[in-house]
Amino acid sequence: MKKLFTIISLTLAVITNAQNTFTAKVMDSKNSEVLIGASIILKGTTNGASTDVNGLTTLKNIPNGEQVISISFIGYEAKDLTFNFPIENKKTHTVLLTAFETEIDEIIIEATRANRTVANLPTRTEVLTDEIDEAASMEAGKIAHLITHSTGIQVQTTAAGSNGAVVRIQGLNGRYTQMLKDGFPLYGGFSGSLDILQIPPLDLKQVEYIKGSASTLYGGGAIAGLINLLTKKADKDETLLHINLSHIGAKDFNAFTSKRFGKWGFTNLASMHIHNPYDADDDGFSDIAQVSKFNFNPKLFYNPNKKTDLYFGATISKENRKGGSMSKINNQNTATYFLDEQESSRFTTQFSANYKLAENKTITLKNSISSFDRYINIDENILGTSTTFGGNQFNFFTELNYTINTQSQNINIGLNTLADKFTEDNNQSERDQEYQTFGLYINHLWDVNKKFALESGLRSDKVAAKSLNSESGGQSFILPKISALYKMTPELSIRLGGGMGYRMPTIFNEEAEPYAYKNVRTIDFGNLIAEESFGTNIDFKYQSTFGTDNILLSLNQMFFHNVIDNPITLNETTTNNLFYEQTNDSLFSKGYESQIKLTVDKFTWFFGYTYTDAYLENGGKQRPLTLTPKHSIKGDLLFVVEDKWRIGWDYDYKYGQFLNNGVKTESLFTTGVIVERTIDNFVIFLNAENFTDVRQSNSGKVLTNGSPQFTEIWAPLDGYFFNAGLKIKL
Repeated sequence: MKKLFTIISLTLAVITNAQNTFTAKVMDSKNSEVLIGASIILKGTTNGASTDVNGLTTLKNIPNGEQVISISFIGYEAKDLTFNFPIENKKTHTVLLTAFETEIDEIIIEATRANRTVANLPTRTEVLTDEIDEAASMEAGKIAHLITHSTGIQVQTTAAGSNGAVVRIQGLNGRYTQMLKDGFPLYGGFSGSLDILQIPPLDLKQVEYIKGSASTLYGGGAIAGLINLLTKKADKDETLLHINLSHIGAKDFNAFTSKRFGKWGFTNLASMHIHNPYDADDDGFSDIAQVSKFNFNPKLFYNPNKKTDLYFGATISKENRKGGSMSKINNQNTATYFLDEQESSRFTTQFSANYKLAENKTITLKNSISSFDRYINIDENILGTSTTFGGNQFNFFTELNYTINTQSQNINIGLNTLADKFTEDNNQSERDQEYQTFGLYINHLWDVNKKFALESGLRSDKVAAKSLNSESGGQSFILPKISALYKMTPELSIRLGGGMGYRMPTIFNEEAEPYAYKNVRTIDFGNLIAEESFGTNIDFKYQSTFGTDNILLSLNQMFFHNVIDNPITLNETTTNNLFYEQTNDSLFSKGYESQIKLTVDKFTWFFGYTYTDAYLENGGKQRPLTLTPKHSIKGDLLFVVEDKWRIGWDYDYKYGQFLNNGVKTESLFTTGVIVERTIDNFVIFLNAENFTDVRQSNSGKVLTNGSPQFTEIWAPLDGYFFNAGLKIKL
């Protein structure tokens, strides 16, 4: 009997030893949201459980003694907890897990003025950061290649002679894209076809995209969307030197410096770009124009106390470019006659003052002044026929903004004024034009709860415009917008947004660039009214690390639909009498963008596809928008070993495009490779671009009636090229 009692006691002790339990509630550490399906496991065993719809779970059969319990959830950092069992107080333990945040999700977006990260903005926003340095190795003197790193973005060449180009978003003409620098409207108008060719990327830290109507944020012009270029601040002491040479005649010498002196800071970019004329197909005409330019961009920062931030910046640039007959460019006698010669200079100032009235209240005053001079001379034929056009575009912008920013809400209230005046050279005033815009706006972002955020805005603009013979009489625009963000799970989110926009008539459109504005009549504000638009988009995003620290998958699917009423087109029926008209009912741009980005350890792969259906509609009849590929693909594969290697392969596909004569071009596929090697403070790079040598001249001469002046550009002109250089960090 005694032996039996001993056996029973031992058996009960063993059973009791394996009957400990652990109950936990697993939640997000930031917003206390319960995590459904989180795993809890007794470390070193297969004993585990998962949380229910309330975030609760109980782990059973835990032996006595010191035990480690591991809690994990996809997209969150795992946590190990150590306990001595049995636990006297058998309570429900609250376990808070911290979500993995990718670097891109933590970036504050400035274009929306809402002081929110990408992940928490209802307005769909894309941002480039690391891509800037890579793009600078490909094109050190301009941002044309850099800004095409996003889907739905196309850089369209407007003139074969000068190589002028504009940015098109979602298939819409370049005039509908607004470009900002640090939130200032310094570009567009007479400089529109040269802007992206004259901005070097070395001092940029961030590029922000808002696709779809953004007029509520910044007024007229942002019908297709906006691109905001953010420059580096004086946050640290650094000096960057950049030297680049290409086999087709490009030479770049750039230097950026940043210094901090107590409350003062200073940055400056000095850039020089020289490009010899390049004839890729040996037809006697340049495919790449002869260019010489320099940029000088100093900025001074002052922070007298924790409440006040001030900065003053300037831009000084000058450029000369010649394209056309190689003999004429080199000042040689020749039977080929065409020459497109342009000179331009730009001087701008920017001033910004931020003052914190309270912990969550800030008032901001901004001002910019821009003066842009441009002179165009085109020798058209051997008889001496030439076109001369030039003038000065002067812009004055001032904005006062009041911001209230709390944990769950952000309110922006502001007013701004913009003056834009063009004065033609040589005492010619026929095409002088002037615009005065006064705007009031309010934008409200509200985190309704942990999953749902709502952003709404309203802007009212009053615009007075006049030319030599007409005035608009003052037009008023009411521009609402609304965006919503719903986080279904920590990995899956949905965005829905829509807004309205407008653009005033102006002679400066890409259709008139090849003519150098010869015989382009002044705007008649009595017959032309503003183009007005409505745009909407819906976006689905999935992002997960799968519980690891070396894998990140992002999937993004966006659908867009834009309508522009009263679209303005250039009537080119008679070349000696070119005028703008509004004969079409509407311009439509609709489609979708699909993006995949996968990072596995040192490799990152990006694939983007865009479907664009863009057309003019008149009386039920549709006419495709020219030079707009219906299907396009872009992507890259990148291998990075920090501080050692950076190797990238990029590719780009464009479906056939319609020309003005109704002909459809062939499809295009281009690809390139870049290699960077870092040794201490030195970076050596080699870039081979378009090494399959795809160019328009492979499908025929880039000449129309013996001249490149009116040739529509639908493919690369330069073909294959490679460049190499050196970056030095001091």
